[in-house]
Amino acid sequence: MSKSFLYWRGVLPITVAVLSGCASFPADLGRSDVDALVTERGQAVDGAASMETSAELLAALTATPLTPERVIRIALVNSPRLKASYAMLGFAAADVYEAGRIRNPIFIGALLDSDVSGERDQLTLGLVMSFTDLITLPARKRLSAGAFVAMKQSIGAEVLEVAAQAEMAYYGYVGAQQVAALRAQIANAGALSAALAERYHDAGNISARELAFERAAASEARLDALEAEAESYAARTALAGVLGLSVGDTWDAAAQLHLPLANEDELDTLIALAHQSRLDLAAARTQVDVLADRLGVVNWTRWLGELDVGVERERETDGARITGPTLAWEVPIFTQHKDAVLRAEADLQIAIAEVQRIATDVDNGVRLAYATLENAKARVTEYRNGLIPQRVEAVARAQEEVNFMLIGIFELIAIKQQEYDAYQGYLEAIRDYWHARVKMKLATGNSLPSSAQIGDQRIDVEDFIRPQPGGMDHSGHGSMPDHSSMKNDSGGGSESMDHSDHQTMDENSSAPDSKDHTGHKMTDADEVSEAQHETDGAHREHNDGGSQ
Repeated sequence: MSKSFLYWRGVLPITVAVLSGCASFPADLGRSDVDALVTERGQAVDGAASMETSAELLAALTATPLTPERVIRIALVNSPRLKASYAMLGFAAADVYEAGRIRNPIFIGALLDSDVSGERDQLTLGLVMSFTDLITLPARKRLSAGAFVAMKQSIGAEVLEVAAQAEMAYYGYVGAQQVAALRAQIANAGALSAALAERYHDAGNISARELAFERAAASEARLDALEAEAESYAARTALAGVLGLSVGDTWDAAAQLHLPLANEDELDTLIALAHQSRLDLAAARTQVDVLADRLGVVNWTRWLGELDVGVERERETDGARITGPTLAWEVPIFTQHKDAVLRAEADLQIAIAEVQRIATDVDNGVRLAYATLENAKARVTEYRNGLIPQRVEAVARAQEEVNFMLIGIFELIAIKQQEYDAYQGYLEAIRDYWHARVKMKLATGNSLPSSAQIGDQRIDVEDFIRPQPGGMDHSGHGSMPDHSSMKNDSGGGSESMDHSDHQTMDENSSAPDSKDHTGHKMTDADEVSEAQHETDGAHREHNDGGSQ
């Protein structure tokens, strides 16, 4: 047996054994790395969990009214979109595994029958493996590892996007609930106004045209309430879709939005934070590094071509046995694979342009989100300090004119409904404010520094519609209440606004008149007293019924 055969018989199996164990799947397919990236950007993650653990966590999170934090946790655990995104890590992990291994060796065998009498058949056995794979192994492992990092950064960006969508849907649902509750009260006021108009008409105090006007106004209010109710259910459905929950389940969210913060972050701070934190930008930059490295690898491997080495043992027809190495090399004569270089260069240029595009979008996105946030906060301030006080003042003055019989009760009710419209605009402006903050959070790719100011102060629609004793005196509506009187248990910096003086149609403390008023005239004060008592009753009935 020749020394060369002993050498190749020993070296080749050892080489194969070593290379077969040079790569493995990344731990947990990179899920923990994604969670770490997201956590570094201020978003807590519960991590991967079994189906049983996830079900228990969902049950615990939905057992009480949802909050923004609970909504995000549910989305990150239960969102179908995120489940699919995390599954994409398997593809990148498979690429890492593949890049860390060389192709399996190829076994070669041939049996040739000799036509010469007395000679034995010729038998050839061989084993061939790619030497090119062995040479390029470090480069392929490096490139696949870089691509895996980019994939994890991209999925981290998607996690933050899903969290933002869940938070946006939450604020949309809570805001829609508040508007629906307010519109229900406006509809109740319209119904009472129409009922009052019928009594006035029966008593001969108003014409049929005025009665038709009041009935039409009541119908419009009811239509607005139905529309608000439908929008509330649509917002609930949108939230359920983001969270991966059924809209028919018993989960709910407290219909109260936080009040806006007193101070916002500076624009320059937010832009700098975005360029440091945006994971999609980081993924694009990582991709550029990977493709630049790949271009260098392609430049030198194109001259190497396919190079296979192996060992072959042959038994000749006379019985002699010969053994030795084999070599198969693709000689770069007709082509030097310049096409591969051009493709690699094009991919790199595209990736560089993508980084530039994303960087520009990041800057513009932060500026747009900042302008949107400032606009939303300005609208909140205008409603709070401008429109609402004037609407309240208009109701107070109209009440005085009703008391002196200068205007009719229907004009007062119409003015009061305009006050309700201002309250709805205020609620929607606060909802838009929180939507704008979520957009800013998404634009920066990180938790906003000012989020530490968020306290426990919330705006409750009941503050607008809660009846208070005191009859027809609206003197408390002369100006907006002192904002500092609202208590903040957490010490947050939110702007406060006490709406307790914003009452519905003022309630008269007298009991409802059970007499039949048909056939004689009723004074405005008598009718207001009776209507407002019914308003209070309708309000209590609405509170007892609740909203889904």
